[in-house]
Amino acid sequence: MRMLQIHSDGFSFEAKRKALKSAEAVKDKTYVSEESWLVNFIAAETSDQTDLKTAAEKTAEMIAEAAEEVKEKRIVIYPWVHLTETPAPPSAAQKFLKNIANDLTERGYEVLRVPFGWYKAFKIHCKGHPLAERSKVLDITTIAKDKVEVTEGEDLTAIAAEEEAVSHFYILVPGGKLTPIDKFDFKGYKELQLYVKYETDKDRTAHEAPPHIELMKKLELVDYEPGSDAGNFRWPPRGLTLKRAIEGRVTQEMIDYGAHVVQTPLIYDYEHPSLKSYLQRFPSRQYVVKSGDHDYFARFSACFGQFLLMSQAVVSHKQLPLKLFEIAPSYRREQSGELAGMRRPRAFTMPDIHEFVADEEMAKQAVKNQLVFVQKLHKELEADYEVAFRIQRSFYEADKKFLHSVVDFVGKPVMVEIFEERYAYFIFKGEWNVVDAQKKAACLATIQIDVENAERFKITYVAEDGTEKYPLILHTSPSGSIERIVYGVLEQAHKDMKKGKPPHLPLWMTPVQVRLSPVDESFVDYCVELGKELDAAGVRYEIDDRSQTVGKKVRSAEKLWIPYICVIGEKEKSSGALSVRRREHKDQVKMTVIELVAEISEKTAFAPKQRLMFPNLISRQPIFSRAV
Repeated sequence: MRMLQIHSDGFSFEAKRKALKSAEAVKDKTYVSEESWLVNFIAAETSDQTDLKTAAEKTAEMIAEAAEEVKEKRIVIYPWVHLTETPAPPSAAQKFLKNIANDLTERGYEVLRVPFGWYKAFKIHCKGHPLAERSKVLDITTIAKDKVEVTEGEDLTAIAAEEEAVSHFYILVPGGKLTPIDKFDFKGYKELQLYVKYETDKDRTAHEAPPHIELMKKLELVDYEPGSDAGNFRWPPRGLTLKRAIEGRVTQEMIDYGAHVVQTPLIYDYEHPSLKSYLQRFPSRQYVVKSGDHDYFARFSACFGQFLLMSQAVVSHKQLPLKLFEIAPSYRREQSGELAGMRRPRAFTMPDIHEFVADEEMAKQAVKNQLVFVQKLHKELEADYEVAFRIQRSFYEADKKFLHSVVDFVGKPVMVEIFEERYAYFIFKGEWNVVDAQKKAACLATIQIDVENAERFKITYVAEDGTEKYPLILHTSPSGSIERIVYGVLEQAHKDMKKGKPPHLPLWMTPVQVRLSPVDESFVDYCVELGKELDAAGVRYEIDDRSQTVGKKVRSAEKLWIPYICVIGEKEKSSGALSVRRREHKDQVKMTVIELVAEISEKTAFAPKQRLMFPNLISRQPIFSRAV
């Protein structure tokens, strides 16, 4: 549930017309009062359906408490679905609001429930005192009667410790100058300033849909799944082609880095002693999975399986640093008010590498090695990013040169958080972040030096003297989750549009790299032959074999941001030279198929080849969500 409360001098509304076929019957379509009211604009969310009765009771309690604080006896219940991007179905929302109104009436309040399912006009006059404007969020899933003990422990230890930790924030520039954030001149660093504000304000709630959500639907990359929990998404074939291309690219980089690629389970036992201890140190909300009378949780990273695997491995000091990598489907049950498309989902796919090292010196060298592929992968995303480092004071003071060398490699000013006492398992953490149009930010890649979990999970290696020792562990997401990458590149595209630039996806990951558009059906077979050459070169293509004008075909391709559009007619067939529209250059040139393949291959040489995951002929493609 999400709610906006306004303490108002007077309130009026007028029901204009029905917004739903199931709209409530209304006897009087207008209402005017000069009395004071506590007006509550309320949106029921999908998560409220897990226990609608309790959700209504808790919401009524919140309203009653606010009414007591402002000494108000008159209450308005106003349905306002626009407060959330994960609304409950109308039938559930209407029942929810009725239950709230009935509860408050029984408490002795005068309650006005504004009719459900109508487009309405309203007038209020906010009183303007300190408690006159407030917003509230209720996540009913955190009030479940059968809470698992370890989840409560996590909330009471790790999150509380982080909130109580004493930190100081600075800007560190290449060359080593460290400046407190309130004294740094942000001129020329607007996005860094926005990122610092986001981090220090610590407001993660989403008040409106970020731009990438509309774009991901229009491009048919990702969409909401109404049959699942909020924050879980479905990937149509175009989006899945992009997703597999990203996964393949990161996996290739990790194999080149010398990683062992593994696969570990999705769910784990709450009662496993090492896991239980770890959960209490990691600030993340879990999905509970019941099997019989036993509780399990869905993993929120690859740590669990990889650490348990390593706890049974025999490792020599000669094998360090040792690296495990996994593409890990993961789950975190984020609060409903924080969900925001791909920026903060509940289900995500995390490329996750853990590097086991002997000591701090080896850990620092590993960080420097990992910086190379992190910076490389982020450059390939073609999106702006800001960097932050969080480091324990004692570690920083012991070797300032290390952090300075890291920032020198990044090559631009970064935010540095220095914390006095360690509140989590890491002494060093690097983050690569995207800042979006809403002035929110989200972390893509991360590198952490973990000093706790080897001992917790009894992971050891045999040292040169024959004794067993605990390694340090680097937790690293080399690129960030696949969902965050989609968020990052689409938010960048939105920024480009605002600047008048043609929006695009990086060529190596875009689902379709070339569209062949025959002027009529007589040239479809020729396009099929051209397609064989593109396919042999690993170029993803499709053929618009629909009975449409050339103009419509070109506009259709442009709406999907196709990088290369080739119109095929008699002239092209006779000469062998294609008429190619290039989105990046905003031009139209003549190219042979060989030249087209060469240009695409040169620009995507770093990425493995990814097959198209749907038929090449557009006439055989159903429309899942795109407009054309």
